[in-house]
Amino acid sequence: MLKYAMEILLSESSVVTTYYFGWSTSSVAIFLACLGLTVLPVNIVVGSYISNMFEDRQILLASQIMVCVGILLSFHIISPYTVPQYVCSGLILFVSAEVLEGVNLALLSRVMSSRLARGTFNGGLLSTEAGTLARVVADGTITMVGYLGESKLLNITLLPSLVICIASIVATCFTYNSLY
Repeated sequence: MLKYAMEILLSESSVVTTYYFGWSTSSVAIFLACLGLTVLPVNIVVGSYISNMFEDRQILLASQIMVCVGILLSFHIISPYTVPQYVCSGLILFVSAEVLEGVNLALLSRVMSSRLARGTFNGGLLSTEAGTLARVVADGTITMVGYLGESKLLNITLLPSLVICIASIVATCFTYNSLY
């Protein structure tokens, strides 16, 4: 879910920002660089402070909800679609997805079979391959929806992200007591 949502945000940002705001390539690059600069500070804060104050399952659920909020805020429902709306929703989505990735890997390392912890086909490889598959599906979604026109690209590509995110939240709620 998080790789799919992040890929939608990052890969279509140049088309979306050019269509809605008339941004140049350098403006899009600055926006994406600013998103990228949040990775280390967020991971330091979460790793050093937040993870000591809350259980991983609490951080997991909170970050999934925040990813959902970021996706919901990204939709173009009310005109005009504004730069602050896009930037804030993108920031919420990106930062929450980064937190979610760290928590997912922490939980995975605790429940992973020792057999999957060694060798070539280990849990890390499987996790990387799952992320790659999600990126491929997201890029395919952007390509297919792109044929419908730029005006429909943002909302239609966000719909699968929203559905997957809600399904992930529901699954987490059902398995919450088994997460440790």
